[in-house]
Amino acid sequence: MIIYLSSIPILITLSLLYGSSMKMADLFNEHGVREWFKGAIIMMGILWGLFGALLIISNIYVANLVMAMVLAFIVRMRIDYWNHAIATVIIIITFLFTQTIEPTSFITFFLVFSIFGAMKDYFGDKVRDHSFVHIISELAWYYVIPTLIYSYVTGIWEVFIVGTVYIIAYNLVKYYMEEDFKKLFRKY
Repeated sequence: MIIYLSSIPILITLSLLYGSSMKMADLFNEHGVREWFKGAIIMMGILWGLFGALLIISNIYVANLVMAMVLAFIVRMRIDYWNHAIATVIIIITFLFTQTIEPTSFITFFLVFSIFGAMKDYFGDKVRDHSFVHIISELAWYYVIPTLIYSYVTGIWEVFIVGTVYIIAYNLVKYYMEEDFKKLFRKY
């Protein structure tokens, strides 16, 4: 089964679902998107966690990427609602029971996601000046470029594929569902 989970088409699909469900969970809580049906908020947290868990199971390097991302969310205090917490718990428990830390990828991605994520938080939450720096940080390029460099150096392209597809799915849902995100790009 794990062989099937680590195939490129499956990783792309899981990454799309992971990024989409993560952003929908966020939009229901913080951005005024109406709940589709009673329980949709919690369901999105469960789906986010399950898709993250499947990514964790797929491959040790993808697992370390996802785990670094989730722990960086905790450090940045972005796990701030029940559905976020449910997803985080599912992902962490899956990691603890199925994977191990691969120090190079984990530490690298954790530091990058924590530092550049904190910069994104600062520009997005505090400054909100719609400057070029704000737009670039809002697109979360720090998921694509570091995973590209890592994959180029190591030859482990699944990491780049997951990181890139995840952030594209996340931003597409954000763009089409969140009014503030649309306003940001109307200016330019």
